[in-house]
Amino acid sequence: MNKDFGFSGTKKINNLNFYCLNEIFRQIEINCAASDSKDYLLKYIDLIHFTTSCERFTKVFKEWSPDLYQKLCIQNIFLNSSPRIEIDFSNLHAHMQKLSVKEKKIFWTDYLNNIKENEQLESLKLIYEPTRYYREHLDLFEDLIKSLKNKTKLRELIVKVKGYRFESVPEIRHLEVLQLDVPMDANILRQFCESNPNLRKLKLGSNHLYGRLSDIVPYCNQLEYLSFPMKLGVDAAEYAALAQLPILQELILFGEHQEGSLVKLFQGLAEKQIGAMGIYQKGMQEISLLKQVRRICIPETYVSTDEAFALVSNPLLVSLKCCLRDVSIYPDLPLNGNLTDICLIKDPRIYDYEMDRLRVTLRGNRISNEEADAFYQSWKSKDSELELKALNQDYGHVHRLRIEGKYETTTLSSVISSLSFLYFIEKIVLYKNDPISEEEIATMAAIPTLTTIRCSFRQIQNMIVVKLRQLESITEAARRVDRIRTEFFEIRLIHGHESVTLSLDFFEKAYGFNARIFAPLANVRNIQRLVIKGISINGSLVALIKSFTSLEMHILQELEAEFLDPEELAEMVQIRSLRILKCGLFCSRNIDKLAALSQLETLILTVHPQGSLRKFFKILASKEVPMLKSLIIQRTKLVSKEIVELAGLRSLERLQLGLPKVQNWSQSVSGKTENDGINYCQKCRLPPSSSSYVDHQIHFHTLTSGQFVFLTELYDSLTPVNLELLGNLPNLQELSIYFDYKAQAVENLLRTFALKSPQKLQKLSFSSQDFRLIGILEDLQSLECVFYHMKDIECIALLGNLTELQINNPLDISLWELIKELKILPNLQCLLFNDTDLVFFDLVELTNLKRLKRLRLGLAVKTFVFMLIQLKNLEVLEITSTHYATIDESNFIYSFLVSCPNLRSISLYRYYGFITQAYVNGIINHCKIFRNPNKDPLFKLRGIWSDFTSLSQLCKYNEEFMELVRVDNTYQHGEESDEDCDIAT
Repeated sequence: MNKDFGFSGTKKINNLNFYCLNEIFRQIEINCAASDSKDYLLKYIDLIHFTTSCERFTKVFKEWSPDLYQKLCIQNIFLNSSPRIEIDFSNLHAHMQKLSVKEKKIFWTDYLNNIKENEQLESLKLIYEPTRYYREHLDLFEDLIKSLKNKTKLRELIVKVKGYRFESVPEIRHLEVLQLDVPMDANILRQFCESNPNLRKLKLGSNHLYGRLSDIVPYCNQLEYLSFPMKLGVDAAEYAALAQLPILQELILFGEHQEGSLVKLFQGLAEKQIGAMGIYQKGMQEISLLKQVRRICIPETYVSTDEAFALVSNPLLVSLKCCLRDVSIYPDLPLNGNLTDICLIKDPRIYDYEMDRLRVTLRGNRISNEEADAFYQSWKSKDSELELKALNQDYGHVHRLRIEGKYETTTLSSVISSLSFLYFIEKIVLYKNDPISEEEIATMAAIPTLTTIRCSFRQIQNMIVVKLRQLESITEAARRVDRIRTEFFEIRLIHGHESVTLSLDFFEKAYGFNARIFAPLANVRNIQRLVIKGISINGSLVALIKSFTSLEMHILQELEAEFLDPEELAEMVQIRSLRILKCGLFCSRNIDKLAALSQLETLILTVHPQGSLRKFFKILASKEVPMLKSLIIQRTKLVSKEIVELAGLRSLERLQLGLPKVQNWSQSVSGKTENDGINYCQKCRLPPSSSSYVDHQIHFHTLTSGQFVFLTELYDSLTPVNLELLGNLPNLQELSIYFDYKAQAVENLLRTFALKSPQKLQKLSFSSQDFRLIGILEDLQSLECVFYHMKDIECIALLGNLTELQINNPLDISLWELIKELKILPNLQCLLFNDTDLVFFDLVELTNLKRLKRLRLGLAVKTFVFMLIQLKNLEVLEITSTHYATIDESNFIYSFLVSCPNLRSISLYRYYGFITQAYVNGIINHCKIFRNPNKDPLFKLRGIWSDFTSLSQLCKYNEEFMELVRVDNTYQHGEESDEDCDIAT
């Protein structure tokens, strides 16, 4: 029976996929629910035991059913070991109500002991918002606070408890983040701060603070973030002393104050910043400037004219959010060059009101006759007028203004008329329950600079009309990106110099709508590429695809989708202009129709039913003039019969079978998992040998991750025995094999290539135990291989035409001798090392490879990076090793920008604490002054962002001089891209 269903052996339970585990949870839950036990936890004891038997099960269970996870108090089991604990006293109360007095005492004693024994506790969140008052629970809360004594690793404490006041200060000494939403005495708060001198973030939620908040100033020398509600209607002059907080960088003031009384606070901050700038000009490091207030938010009260002028007098302020009492003063405000993000709220009473709310983002008009190299030329010529022009146009690039207010029919038109002479509108955020009117559509469509729209799903059809009308009147749109974003998906129109890409990105929660709403987008001029990301959408994409097939002239050349069902595939093959197709196929029906795409040159199949490509390959091979040049088969192994037909594709030049190993340094460090919906065919999910008597039937499942594995895990994994037939492909120039295979099968393939004359193979990627055969391929220009033996060095050295070499080193063999021999390869320009951190002597030899243009490596010691500056011809540098910045870390990027004039990018995949605001601003300033944008390539820096989360926080950022990309949290479903992100408060 196992054989009939495609099982080739046993599988350990902890290796089961998410779908199987979720099904096990469901079955155990059903059995437990049938129990007669009145005790809820005892009723589900089997589920609790299974769920907590290993860490992976617990994590998967929490994602499968968060509600059940809470009801079963699973988190209580880890009270003595989890680094992060959240306790909701309401849930705790509901559970304890079911216990007798004796059981309550035993339960609570055990509960507290577990917390006391937890030596790994780093973060604790306490919540209690009852509808009724229970005195005994405040006693319990007091007991719990006392249990935190001597928690040396506790860094974060969040307390949101109604009806409670701290009567004494908990014996906690190492907090860095403190959030308190409780009434309290200022003296208690002062003692809190005094006891925790490393406090970096303080957030208060209650305006019932009895005493002066400023009393904390002498004890908060490390405080960077402060947020608190002002006392209602009081003279805010009492907050003036907060300006003396030495390294405060972000200040958020909630509540209403006595208008005009914040002037002293803002003036104090300005005086401090001016003083810091004077110190910097005398030679101190730029880091001193960044330890000043950079962001101020005052969202719930009006700011007077005097307060507004005091605010903008802060020369280092980057972001300001407030509500001006007199908006007409805005053009007269002396805005500084650092203040690049300003948000004006029209009415503070609607700050927390989301629906029927309008946000308009404007950017400063650029000056006429811009000179891209103004900074570079002013530095060379020492021309002060040219330097002033460079500063002015630089300010125009980055300056942004946002206006927020309750939406009314006349709101948008009034904003446009009042500020159009100073700014152009680039973004509108409008959440309404109802569609907008024809008049509003016309108003928005008439704004040529509007690129980003955020709206509710109810408005999407209106907004698509807006975008279509707007683009009809725009003739020059190169490098422009238009976006429409809802709670379910984002539409992007990416305009290149010669074509447009339409991208539809569906989020995890996307459901319940028909794809025909996107059909009008097919009428946008010159769409040649369609990208569909995400698969959580009800209904078929047929209507969208049909909108392209129904056009009078087919110009769509590239289509990318996660999956296409048989109906979508049948419609898609009618787009005769398609040259590139990338998709997954979960059902074999209609696959052979792909042969009807007469212009198809590149086919990438992420997954397909095993054995289903035979007929397709056969039809292609029978054509007089086959067009397919590139074929990539990623997650499904070809069977021997498919290899036979594939060997007949005379036009094939590039072939990839399998996917390369995902390197640790290339994976996201965020640890985020997503739930993905997936369709599958019950017949096609089985291997061909087991599906003869099963009908095609489509089902849907929601998985935590690994949807491709779910589709392919039952397939046969045997190596095709006839791989050598691929050696007869007459025009094959590139071959990559990444799946596990029998060594003999691949050796036969290599032998076939070696015996061919003339040899056309130029690129080869795969692991081999025998390099002797590779050494015979003298015309090889690119090689990716696994390094197993020192004897392989001689074979690699024979490849005199090699320009690109990628070495995977899973056994961590010393590479010194290999690198030493690479000097005899005269054409080597690209060298990529995986799984390897090079030591000093390795790098000494590496620096002799002067022709290198691209280099990827790990460094055993961080400072070794300076040795690489000797490679003057470098264009791309990737560092894969893990390093941590020190307080006085030097900016080594400068040295590379000076020494390597053709440098285009540096990737620091695992550099922590390096890419700070000061670090980036310094690099951008260097690029402006020392690199000519008309001659030198645009510099791109990839890495992990440290003390900022969006590009708008960088006061010097200008994408015409430098592109900054983060590798730890790239754009994903349901997340905003950085360019579309509002200032967080």
